[in-house]
Amino acid sequence: MTTLQPTLVTEARQKWVGTSVRRKEDPRLLMGQAAFVDDIKLPGMMFVAFHRSKYAHARIKRIDVSLAKSHPGVEAVFTAADGAKFMPSWMKYPNLREVPRYSLAKDKVRYVGEPVAAVVASDRYTAEDAAELVHVEFEALPPVTDSEKALEDGAPLLYEEWGDNILMHKHFEQGEVQRAFSEADLTIKERMRSHRYTATPIEPRGVVADYRPGSATLTVWASTQFPHVLRTFLAQTLEFPENRIKTIAPNVGGGFGVKSNVHADEVTVCIIALRLGKPVKWIETRMEHMQACAHEREQVHYVEAAFRRDGTLLAVRDKAIGDYGVYGAFWTESQPAMLTVTALPGPYRLRNYAYDLYCVVTNKAPHGAHRGFGRPVGAFIIERIMDIAARRLGIDPAEIRLKNMIQPEEMPYTAVTGVLYDSGNYPEALRRALKFAEYDKLREEQATLRKLGKYIGIGLGAYVEYTAPNSQRLHKALGWQVGGYDSAKIRVDPSGNVTVFTGVMSQGQSHETIFSQIVADELGVDIDDIVVIEGDTDLCPYGFGTWASRSTVTAGGACIAASRKVREKVTLIAAHLLGAQPEEIKIESGRISPAGSPEKSMTFREVADIAIRSPYMLPKGMEAGLEVTVRYEPEAPTTCSYAVHIPVVEVDPETGAIKFLRYYVFDDSGRVVNPMTVYGQIHGATAHGIGGTIYEDLPYDESGQLLTSTFMDYLVPTSMEIPNMEIEHTETPSLTLGGFKGMGEGGSIPTPGAICNAVEDALSPFGVKITETPLSPERILRLLNRTNLSKPT
Repeated sequence: MTTLQPTLVTEARQKWVGTSVRRKEDPRLLMGQAAFVDDIKLPGMMFVAFHRSKYAHARIKRIDVSLAKSHPGVEAVFTAADGAKFMPSWMKYPNLREVPRYSLAKDKVRYVGEPVAAVVASDRYTAEDAAELVHVEFEALPPVTDSEKALEDGAPLLYEEWGDNILMHKHFEQGEVQRAFSEADLTIKERMRSHRYTATPIEPRGVVADYRPGSATLTVWASTQFPHVLRTFLAQTLEFPENRIKTIAPNVGGGFGVKSNVHADEVTVCIIALRLGKPVKWIETRMEHMQACAHEREQVHYVEAAFRRDGTLLAVRDKAIGDYGVYGAFWTESQPAMLTVTALPGPYRLRNYAYDLYCVVTNKAPHGAHRGFGRPVGAFIIERIMDIAARRLGIDPAEIRLKNMIQPEEMPYTAVTGVLYDSGNYPEALRRALKFAEYDKLREEQATLRKLGKYIGIGLGAYVEYTAPNSQRLHKALGWQVGGYDSAKIRVDPSGNVTVFTGVMSQGQSHETIFSQIVADELGVDIDDIVVIEGDTDLCPYGFGTWASRSTVTAGGACIAASRKVREKVTLIAAHLLGAQPEEIKIESGRISPAGSPEKSMTFREVADIAIRSPYMLPKGMEAGLEVTVRYEPEAPTTCSYAVHIPVVEVDPETGAIKFLRYYVFDDSGRVVNPMTVYGQIHGATAHGIGGTIYEDLPYDESGQLLTSTFMDYLVPTSMEIPNMEIEHTETPSLTLGGFKGMGEGGSIPTPGAICNAVEDALSPFGVKITETPLSPERILRLLNRTNLSKPT
């Protein structure tokens, strides 16, 4: 079921935007014609494998590489002594400590999987065999793998010079928090924990680096979400001229945040290419991905909430402890947990809020970006609070949410954390979701089935996601030295075909299709006459890549602005040639004519040919060509998407198994370019959230060993575990050019809270309370046993 209300925001005839166009990318992907990093093959290419630490915490006493060097087929072996590079941070924030990040472990290892040595060989198998021959003499040190224990006096220190394990501490307080608690009729106090897991893109990380003697350029092919950012970071880290580095992201098989980090092993591959003057390749294994790539979500919250008897939320107070592993990876640093506490208020009118955030280092893999970027934990906390309060006060979970939601007449609304909510109608979204799901009927069905011994639960979860933050927000609120704009270059050739170059990078978001749709409507041409190119820093204008659900907002806005400049020039040329006024000119389906005079016309192709090959025919003083580059940045600091999720589950108290019966989503992500791709993103992100809530987990033992390092034990849901989703959509245009909002991450944000609410609702006859994830069958059974009840009350 779908409700679409396309909003026209340009004078161009809307033909493509708002239409479910088949993805232009799919034929080459489905027929195996798309090239990924591992498909790059160069003459004389060598292969890299890493010797990684098996200790979670140890001093490096000695490294013996002699056996590895003498192994047949080995070209070279590198350790930190051969010139490891310091990897800088782009984030400057109060109380955020600078971490000594190096491309290879220097003096000490701090997590299992940390790269200690790199072996270069004639083929991958030889490199991996030789990496096992590297001998490292370690002095084992006691590890700390629990963030709360890491805060205790006398805990093992990862960085002795700090004197503690606190990467960053932030205190925030707004409103009259203490007074609100003193006036409350109900106070809730809970310890809530979100577990550690990671993104698992189908294509792991990979780098090919090529630098030949006498060559002026280092060329790097990487599976990355931000080619230009990677180039700038490599120039800084390698101390190599940026204008002699070319980065190329070919097709990227999923990113989900982990490819918006740059890790030590990736930098090391580039160092090796510079040293050897030969092309080198490294492709991450799945075990390396689990052990050494970015993890996220592991947080503990000591949260208190104050309510009136009628369900009004008065205040929230939180002590949040984020487990950052060895450090926050470039370039996200401490931000995910910062986003958790910032996003926690969600769609609710909360004016009294205080938190203490501790970002803590432990002997685990680095902490980094992951789809949702801290927000799923914030939504988990506030949505669990809402359900717990509703149960304590005897109020329906839907009613307590409606009572506290920000009203549409308050938009644009500045949240207690300073985030601007630009547009939306949150109560109406919830009401429509309840109607869509037939909520009252579900409650009746639940009561009937309970009498038959079936335990059905209905969960509610809502979120607000600020997307596409602008430069002011990034710099002033986050201390992040990056731009909030992005870029588009549009070039029309003499045949009238259009090439669009952007500064973002698709990893499955359908950029080629949606940017073609936007440009086709703005220029009045056919979508098949447009080609979109991304991922090549020599061809594409500087941009900051794909993250924070920003591409459609920023690059899509840049496509609109660039198209309008091209259209303006085409209009002036056509008016001059047709003897008409510019305001009379209409462009439709590639044909240009004055209004009311279709017999006086010319084609878009004819104008393009004249503009490029016959400039003497142009209006006086007009420059030849049809090529424009534009950088677009939203004026509003943020653009906010929102949604309501209603999962319906059945829980078997004998096995702890959770079965989805239905899953409803009501979504508003602004003006929709392509409904089909939007629903695909919602399906994928929701599946991602389901996997993280129930199946995926990265537990460590006390010695710092990861217990789930392959897909044999790290469970990823299959199509059999993901329910059919029913989606209804509405459009509230944003304040941006195009009216777009980001939505690539949205489905992953409310799922933990909504599913936990559904499972607790199902097991409410047993007195079960859920304050921790994942919801594995083992955890469900432990919760049932903890209640000491074998039968429901």
